[in-house]
Amino acid sequence: MVAGERFGRGQRAGDRGDGSGSGLALALVAQHIDRHGGAVWVEERPGEGARFVVELPELYE
Repeated sequence: MVAGERFGRGQRAGDRGDGSGSGLALALVAQHIDRHGGAVWVEERPGEGARFVVELPELYE
């Protein structure tokens, strides 16, 4: 996947399923989290898959 490519898929995505996904769900999650001042990233876990981390700012009332 090229950095900044909105609906890209990782190189290994074709190794699973029928390969018909577009990566749209993760792009939407990233956009939503960004609009709330948060961050989202992926941590590789060799032999275990990946860990998707979502960080949101604490709200004060």
